[in-house]
Amino acid sequence: MPIYAFEDKLPDISQDAFVHPEAVLIGDVTIEKQCFIGPGVVIRADTGLVIVREGTSVQDNVVIHVEIDSEAVIEKDVIVGHSAILHDVHIGPGCVIGMGSILLYGVVCGEGAVVGAGSMVPSHMHVPSGKLIVGNPAKIIRDVTSDQASYARDGVQFYIELADRYKRGMRRI
Repeated sequence: MPIYAFEDKLPDISQDAFVHPEAVLIGDVTIEKQCFIGPGVVIRADTGLVIVREGTSVQDNVVIHVEIDSEAVIEKDVIVGHSAILHDVHIGPGCVIGMGSILLYGVVCGEGAVVGAGSMVPSHMHVPSGKLIVGNPAKIIRDVTSDQASYARDGVQFYIELADRYKRGMRRI
């Protein structure tokens, strides 16, 4: 898998995480246990730090990057949907970042927030805990429902189990 040191920084990947062989990790990246990092993911921490905390899934074709001397932190039990772009963000525990969404510099999502698919979240927006945001530019529309929160928890568990299944059962043919 393409894992690269950059200058004196190199990725730190838990042995209990799954990183797809076609994901690219560069520089000061930390991937904690029970994470799922899908195919086509690019995490480029050449100018700052990227941390993906325990139980988080970063799905196919997600891009995560940081500005000079900055960081991107994706907390525990987050789902980052396919083809999302995250730049200099702090994503709280239990959040869902919808497919194809773009989170610009300095976005902070509180615990359990949901960013709707295809949303563009403007720089420095703070999404309060438990809120749903959608649109371009994204706006808070309501509280996350109990069904949405339950779906997110189920999704986190699914990807933790899937990461383990991939580690045990994926093979190139």
